Amino acid sequence: MSRFSYCLTLALVLSLALLMAIFASCGGPTSSSVALSAGASSTEAGNSTDATENNFNGVTIQYASCFNEAEQQAIWVKEMAEQWGKETGGSVNFNFAGRDVLTSVKSDILVGNAPDIIDNDASELVAALLSDQEVLLEPLNDVYTRSAYGEDTPIKDNMNGAYTLYTENGNDYIVPFIYITSGFFYDKTMFSELELDAPTTWDEFLTVCDSIEASGIPALAADGNISFYNCYYFQALCQRILGSGKFLEAALDETGELWDNPGFLQAAQMVSEISAASKNYFQDGYAGSAYPAAQSDWAMGGAGMIYCGTWIPLETASLTEDDFEFGFFPFPTVVGGIGELNDIEAQLMSFSVPRDAKNKEAAKDFIAFCSSKAAADRLVELSDNMAARTDAIYPDALIDVKPTVDNATAYHKNFDGAMSAAPEWWANVFYPADDALFFGELSPEAFIEQIKTESVKFYENKK
Repeated sequence: MSRFSYCLTLALVLSLALLMAIFASCGGPTSSSVALSAGASSTEAGNSTDATENNFNGVTIQYASCFNEAEQQAIWVKEMAEQWGKETGGSVNFNFAGRDVLTSVKSDILVGNAPDIIDNDASELVAALLSDQEVLLEPLNDVYTRSAYGEDTPIKDNMNGAYTLYTENGNDYIVPFIYITSGFFYDKTMFSELELDAPTTWDEFLTVCDSIEASGIPALAADGNISFYNCYYFQALCQRILGSGKFLEAALDETGELWDNPGFLQAAQMVSEISAASKNYFQDGYAGSAYPAAQSDWAMGGAGMIYCGTWIPLETASLTEDDFEFGFFPFPTVVGGIGELNDIEAQLMSFSVPRDAKNKEAAKDFIAFCSSKAAADRLVELSDNMAARTDAIYPDALIDVKPTVDNATAYHKNFDGAMSAAPEWWANVFYPADDALFFGELSPEAFIEQIKTESVKFYENKK
């Protein structure tokens, strides 16, 4: 199973391989999708009075994708390309480069051979191609203000507002098509039998953990060989205690002094409380558990909850009993903390257009074509992902996530944007320390000291 690759170490590669459940197809949507036919888009579309007036006859878009050609998202975008071609006379030449697409794409851009469209995680796109020193992406504001094919409202009016996380100096450089978040997944049937409600605060969460443990099974499941999953807890607690942005600031701090903020120690203490250093709500031997052992055991009733991204139901649905019903709740709040329950994580698989693309207008038109409700429904139908459009259908297994997404009043980047902004620090400084904390091998105080010390060394060596 392939997933989204982020970084340099084996642990990071393994962990980010998991993200490909985001991209895997395992089930059907809650309702039938509206098929996007070639003739469905002959009505008004944004800046054009008639979509058929968008004539790109003879134009070939060069498209670099993070997907592999056999993945459902690739199948979707190829369908869209075929239908867009029938509408406009244009065509799309795909390079399904896989998760390392940005490595080659950036080189191509710098030597004057930019593709016309790139798809990838928005954090990765912005981190690689947009900075104060270099702006390698084309603003897509005009895509948001036009209508999708066959529609008469601006694309931005139907888009999940999380895309504004990536607005820079009034410009939007990404247009998302998949929305991903994370939280705790559980079996609603089990919770009902144990007379448990989904917790909203950390104290309530600990009470639920105690009740599940009393029933004879571990409260939490974890595959300890996936550092990507292990760090969910500390980073989420940082967000709930300190709010968004503080973790990223500390990650980029060359002095290490920002780690003296007592909120970071508090977060570490709370991780320690649930780990093998204290109550150990995880299954025995979780540090040595190799993916997908723990998540499979959870799906079969061997543990109460698992903290994961919205790909986990799609990975495990085939393992559950007939009476299993996927439940979901966002990471709980912390008393006195800044982060609120309706401030949720947003990871966005997105389109971007390089600044020096040769076919910008055709690329933008294709993105608009892929941004219709019909296209979004088809994406859900094929891939079982949540679409970035708010009015798209939902996969069955993710329907319990919908209220959390619908009720969100604020969004924060996955891992506060630190994984993308400081990938080497993340892999070489943060992961080793966090794994040791998560396994109960480091005290909270020693964890903070190690992060501080190793951060200073890391940034000194970078000079």
